[in-house]
Amino acid sequence: MWEKVLAVIFQLLLIKVSEAGDIFKIGLSELDSLVNSDQYSSLESILSSSGSLAVTNLPSDYAQAVRNIKRSAPACLEQLKYPQFYLPDGSQRRTFASASDEPEEYPDCIREDSETIAKHLDTVDVLMSRLITSIAGQENLVWKTQEDQSMRNFSTTLYKEHIHVYQPLEGQNDENVYAAPFHTDNGLLLMITPFQEHPLQIKNKMGELVETGELGDDTLLVLVASGLSQWLLKGTKSSSKFFPVPHAVPSLINNISPRTVFARMKVVPMDAFPTNIEAQKMKKRNLFEHFFNGVKNSASEVCPITKPAYQLALEKSWSTLKTTECSHSEAYCWMNCLELPTTCPQSPVQCINKDAKPCCTDTITEDCENMDQSCRWECKASNHTTDDKFCNGQGTDMYMQGFTASGDAKDACVILLFKSWILDTRAKFGFGCVGVILLGIAIEGLLCLRRELQSRKILLWIRGVARRVSIVLLFALNIGSGYLAMLVAMTYSVELFICMVIGLVMGHAIFNTEAAVGESVDPCCASQAIGHTNDAKQHEAENTCA
Repeated sequence: MWEKVLAVIFQLLLIKVSEAGDIFKIGLSELDSLVNSDQYSSLESILSSSGSLAVTNLPSDYAQAVRNIKRSAPACLEQLKYPQFYLPDGSQRRTFASASDEPEEYPDCIREDSETIAKHLDTVDVLMSRLITSIAGQENLVWKTQEDQSMRNFSTTLYKEHIHVYQPLEGQNDENVYAAPFHTDNGLLLMITPFQEHPLQIKNKMGELVETGELGDDTLLVLVASGLSQWLLKGTKSSSKFFPVPHAVPSLINNISPRTVFARMKVVPMDAFPTNIEAQKMKKRNLFEHFFNGVKNSASEVCPITKPAYQLALEKSWSTLKTTECSHSEAYCWMNCLELPTTCPQSPVQCINKDAKPCCTDTITEDCENMDQSCRWECKASNHTTDDKFCNGQGTDMYMQGFTASGDAKDACVILLFKSWILDTRAKFGFGCVGVILLGIAIEGLLCLRRELQSRKILLWIRGVARRVSIVLLFALNIGSGYLAMLVAMTYSVELFICMVIGLVMGHAIFNTEAAVGESVDPCCASQAIGHTNDAKQHEAENTCA
């Protein structure tokens, strides 16, 4: 009896909330009671119409931890030099990131408060998982991974945690531009702490703004993300029961303190795929990686939602950033995590190319340079010149614009074969050139050694199987070194290409000038003889290295 009365009361609250435009609020104990009694029809309506709710009346230690982290996190993350990004409105954002499968320890300066918040997020996570499972049906929320074929459900997902600190820049903010434009996260469910002075903006299914500014520190925002309805429940009747919430961070104005939020997003491994009945009807597995990175199967979309260009660009860059979080000394710039400059640890940085034009980042997605390997992070207020540098410090294994001469301080540095071999100084580049020449000489020398060994002119004491094995190993070494030479040429570095040619020519002059002409110009096979007749083979065997 009382359960029915409670359900009616919540339905009336729902109507009132919808009229007022405020986010639906429910106390933690009420949420627990409704979930345990299966009286969740009002919450089902909320999740389908607005996709968001606020869990209130969390314990006092949670509220105190939220207040503490608002005060401590800005200085903490700045002191530890976590990467900072420019946002479209001119403000900055610093981020601490962690994940349940690859956990990072919270910074000592905010560890206790972070652990307290995380503990209560676990409690709400359990209740929301049970609620969503009851609404959608457990049979529709099952998934597996390609690596582990055991059946999983919504309660056994992973999560990513972020602590974001938004910092306004005095005199440089544009109130008409969002710090983070409206978007929907590609995970399954998002939980985020409130910030009253600069509240998160969200929109319901009707496109109306829903207010979150009145939420206290004892509250936790819960938002439905697009991965729940558009990936895990795709094709099922339950997919319409969950509305992915567009949300945004408005421009930060100059008279407020830094905006700090603690967020957790439920995700699954990148190789996960749904295994409900509708998913099994599909010929191809719908991997989470394809959805998370914005790869859509247009053939399966009857009515795809058209999104503005800036939204598509933001989702693409943000998904990359969230999939592979940059290390503390790096930040996302162009298509990679690039090293931040150490000359201005307390100053803002910007991602620009060699012509000082802005490059695309996780927040700058319009009127920016893409596919430009000269992009690098640079101090925004820097007045120093880089003419004394050999290159810009960022490595590339291939110049994308064709053959490029080295020595331009604005160009990327050549990576010679291995990730750690970045030729970022003139001395390193000189040693690299010498090494490439020696590689070319060695390739020709190996060809001569193989020919002499096969013709039984040297190492006569090696017989039988041992000799055959030696010949095969030399061949493998010759092939491997030949492909290394090819990779050197493919860097499109003018100097390294010339050095490779010089090395091969010198090696040929030393070892193979009197050898029969080979049928291939590949570095691994250039001096091998064409052996079609017995006479040719006999002639080859009589040749000596000269």
